[in-house]
Amino acid sequence: MTAEQRRIEKRIVELGGHYWQRMKGEMPTLFDRRYWQGHILDWVMEDEVFKVDAFRFIDVLPVLTSSAAIASHVKDYLLRDDRKLPVVVRSALSMASGGIAAPLATRAIRANVTEMARRFICENDTAKALAIFGKMGDRNLTFSADILGEASVSEQEAEHAQKKYLDLIATLARAAKRWPDNDQLHSSPLGPLPKANVSVKLSALDPYLDAVDLRGSVARLKERLLPLLRTARRHDVAVNFDLEQWACHDIAYDLFEELAGHGDLIDWPHMGLVVQAYLKSSASDLNRLLELSRRRGTPFAVRLVKGAYWDQEVIRARRHGFICPVFTNKARTDASYEYLSSKLIAHHDLVMPAFASHNLRSLVHALVMAEEHNLAANAFEVQMLYGMAEPQRRVLAEDGHRVRVYAPIGELLPGMAYLVRRLLENTSNAGFLRRSYHEGESIATLLAPPDPGQEMAAEQGLVRGDLHTPFSNVNLLDFTEPRLRSQMAEAVQIMRTRLPLAVPSVVDGKMTRSADKKHVSPNDATLVVSEVSQTRRGQVKKAVKIAVQAFAAWRDRPVVERAQLLASLAGLLEKDRIELAALLVHEVAKPWREADADVAEAIDFCRYYARRSLKELSPQKQGNMVGEENILFYEGRGPSAVIAPWNFPLAILCGMTTANLVAGNPVLIKPAGSAGATAFAFYQRLLEAGFPAQVVQFLPGAGTEIGTLLVEHPDICQISFTGSKEVGLEIIGKAAKTAAGQSEVKKVVCEMGGKNAIIIDEDADMDAAVKGVMQSAFGYAGQKCSACSRLIVVGHAYQRFMPRFLAACASLPMAPATDPACRLGPVIDQAAHVRLTRLLDKPPKGARLLFRGKAGLPGNFIAPAIFEVKGVDNELMQREFFGPIVTMLHVGDFAKALEAANATEFALTGGLFSRSPRNMAGARRDFKVGNLYINCRCTGALAQRQPFGGYGMSGLGSKAGGPGYLLNFCNSRCITENTRRSGFAPDLQM
Repeated sequence: MTAEQRRIEKRIVELGGHYWQRMKGEMPTLFDRRYWQGHILDWVMEDEVFKVDAFRFIDVLPVLTSSAAIASHVKDYLLRDDRKLPVVVRSALSMASGGIAAPLATRAIRANVTEMARRFICENDTAKALAIFGKMGDRNLTFSADILGEASVSEQEAEHAQKKYLDLIATLARAAKRWPDNDQLHSSPLGPLPKANVSVKLSALDPYLDAVDLRGSVARLKERLLPLLRTARRHDVAVNFDLEQWACHDIAYDLFEELAGHGDLIDWPHMGLVVQAYLKSSASDLNRLLELSRRRGTPFAVRLVKGAYWDQEVIRARRHGFICPVFTNKARTDASYEYLSSKLIAHHDLVMPAFASHNLRSLVHALVMAEEHNLAANAFEVQMLYGMAEPQRRVLAEDGHRVRVYAPIGELLPGMAYLVRRLLENTSNAGFLRRSYHEGESIATLLAPPDPGQEMAAEQGLVRGDLHTPFSNVNLLDFTEPRLRSQMAEAVQIMRTRLPLAVPSVVDGKMTRSADKKHVSPNDATLVVSEVSQTRRGQVKKAVKIAVQAFAAWRDRPVVERAQLLASLAGLLEKDRIELAALLVHEVAKPWREADADVAEAIDFCRYYARRSLKELSPQKQGNMVGEENILFYEGRGPSAVIAPWNFPLAILCGMTTANLVAGNPVLIKPAGSAGATAFAFYQRLLEAGFPAQVVQFLPGAGTEIGTLLVEHPDICQISFTGSKEVGLEIIGKAAKTAAGQSEVKKVVCEMGGKNAIIIDEDADMDAAVKGVMQSAFGYAGQKCSACSRLIVVGHAYQRFMPRFLAACASLPMAPATDPACRLGPVIDQAAHVRLTRLLDKPPKGARLLFRGKAGLPGNFIAPAIFEVKGVDNELMQREFFGPIVTMLHVGDFAKALEAANATEFALTGGLFSRSPRNMAGARRDFKVGNLYINCRCTGALAQRQPFGGYGMSGLGSKAGGPGYLLNFCNSRCITENTRRSGFAPDLQM
């Protein structure tokens, strides 16, 4: 530490100690044990499990409309038998969980939680908040008003949010005229400051913000915000943009840059943006804003915060394999904050700094830096959240600093997520308020400089070709990275110039072209994507013969060698992943993220099955009997037909093919007619990876001809199929017939689709439910076997869910998959369009149309459609239609919902949105599907994490991407040897 640093640290300790003495004995309201919430926080900080349960209960409480519902959730969340609670607390909770006193006790619980919320939420409407804002001035405090609520899910909600912000600005402007001038609060070196200040949440103003469509997202927000900013300027109200999750970071910064440089705003100083110190990009973010101010010539506000979404960012990064955007070491965030605050102070001529924190060390550091630069107290401000750190804000205001309170306004229900975030912040082990007021750490410790040490090491990427490393899913492309957005856009453009692609038949490595069939893009009927050869009958027979001849050598090739070929194939697919994704965009109209996920799943299948083969197919010793050795091993069954679907033309084709190959079976690929180019690209990489041409044949053509020939051929030992129930059952029936000379009983491993239901429980988080159903029902235009096509809504959830869901459907952006703005693309071909249009024009009897959108685009676009039926027997509840069509059934209780969900011959996927532990447990037990998803979308299974597959009429065989799947394609053999010789057993020990 230099002499200057020691001097500054000495001043920080001196000033911080001075403030600490003045705050001594004063407790923030939240921790005050004279109030109910003070005791609650004591209990949750002593028991992390109770903390999770208590906060989950608080989160769901506002939607519980009866004493019985509250009682049930109290019992399920809080009254666990193994939980140690103070006697008085357990008695109170027991009263609330049932019995004659339950209504009174549950009312008391609701009142107390509401009171806790009011510690953080200023008021439920602006008119009431005005009185609080007016009184703040009496204590030399000012405010920034925020409208509570999470991200919008529809254009209707976004428009409503814009109106609320406009109304808030107008209301505050009128009230501000009555508020007295206050130099401490309303003056700065740049001149007078507005008396009213508003913070705007960007995600409330657009339901489809996405880094994939950065320019479109910015353009839509700009259109919504220009009227708001012009109104604010006219009424002299300052506006700050909140920064939320990293996924919208670049959108926010690009937007602010455009608005700050806009013609009628460029000289207006009273707008601002946030810098989040926990972001690894925070230093460059601040540099970007400083450079913007230089170009603009007019300063603006910069609010420095530490960041409120740390958990979400870390989870998102780990789940998707992204580079984590935030520091994982809290001290690094604190050090970042101090670096940034120093820089803000040093550039006070370019920006108006606002230091938002409750950490006394962080705030005092900023004050000392201001002293070092001889800054006047009104050249910057301190910001704190409503209901928190009251002692800090009091002493700072008394010393003449401008202290602005971030004050949320709104109803309790939309404010619960905000409340829970504040509770988590206050009870965090690393949080300053907990450390100071609950743990009682010394002031010397609290004022010590942050020691960032080493940032938590990033998870090292696996050497993915090494079969002995643990399996991990390949990361999806992170389109928040400009480089990847640019690469994907370029790949889509380049791929178009290469079309049409020639797709030959390939037998024994020899390519032939015959009777080519043109396939046009679903995005554009004038664009021919591929010219696909139609395999002849004689070629099929020859291909099977070659596979039979190659079988023995391939079966006997060591499993580790076959596995290594899969690893090599994975490397090739990963190397070419953007090119392959671009082909999927054109050939089968997969939007960018869906196309990338298809390629990623193919890569995962290769690496997962390679590792599973070493574990499952290698010889395994059985039992432990002296004098006897028993070895179980698996070997291939013989030539296998792989009949692939068009909806996952790379992932599913790759999964079925590689499972057969690594099991020791030669494969004959019959690609989907609509996806021949993708299938051929996969076949080419099989050969490049080193698979012999004799063990992989490529036979495009009509399923009714080529597929039938393969299924009925006596030398085909098994069939891997993904497609419709009708075709799947036909294959099973044909495979069951034994032909003359057939050496194996044909085995069929098939996935035949589903009629998948999502249940919306009465206590569901409706923000999550609407988003989850939209993704599940309309991802890839509803053309996934796992897509939600049935919606079962319980009780009064109907009134809260359906209007928002229908509004979201009306807002869904439709575009060709080549457009990064695409959320709903076209269906696969004209035949599908005709079939679905016919259904929509003439639905089955008893179906009431709730919503049908307008495509507004030429070609194969089908807009979302929502029907309501009265019973489970309606055709819309039973048949799979494979499109963006959802049928809703309203039921009275959860038991009826489960009964309705199970009332179908399919059993593939299902979903539940609920916050009832009891109902979630009931669904785990009684919702009879192969894959059940709770509080998340019901699509997007990943190898190893969610082994995929159903039963009933949804399929036959073990789950793809899971343990035991490879055994579908093997014969098992057990070899027993008597190891005794002349009475001597080598494994017998004394």
